[in-house]
Amino acid sequence: MYDENRTIRAVQRKADRAAADFLVRQYYDEILGFMRKQTRHPEDALDLTQETFISMLRTIKTYDPKRGAGFRTWLYRVAAHKAADFFRARAVRITDSVPLTEAEPAAEVDLIARLADKELCGRILNVVDAMPVETQAVFRLRVFGDCTFPQIAATLHMKENSVKSKYHRLLTLLRKEFEPDGRER
Repeated sequence: MYDENRTIRAVQRKADRAAADFLVRQYYDEILGFMRKQTRHPEDALDLTQETFISMLRTIKTYDPKRGAGFRTWLYRVAAHKAADFFRARAVRITDSVPLTEAEPAAEVDLIARLADKELCGRILNVVDAMPVETQAVFRLRVFGDCTFPQIAATLHMKENSVKSKYHRLLTLLRKEFEPDGRER
């Protein structure tokens, strides 16, 4: 029977390569899928997945299951930060300030449906990429990781209301930035 905590301890204490390989294989496809949903190029998704696991192996000694977050949650935090770093390095900063108000619940459904259009998705992600890292992580975990607000709050060590606020403010900005028919203003 597989005991994830035992496998993690083997990596932490003994740098057990077989245990490390097992952890990577256990989560590789899931993290690769998370990255593929965010990038426009499969090579970028592969690179980000590799960087996530390299970072995971370098920092696994800091993982402590007693701190409340499960290993999967901790790994998604590493992945979300890697994705945010990747996009922040390529971001075009937004110079116009848009007032932020609460978004309508239907905005999320509309946004996700419109992300299926790759060209529009690219333009939306350019706006998201220019946001602060925490806001990017909230967006990516919600939209691409299919995480709930409580899961995102646990992953990012934030209050759930803060997560919801950041997410809905970003949705409002995106709705104002793009017309309902998919064209930019």
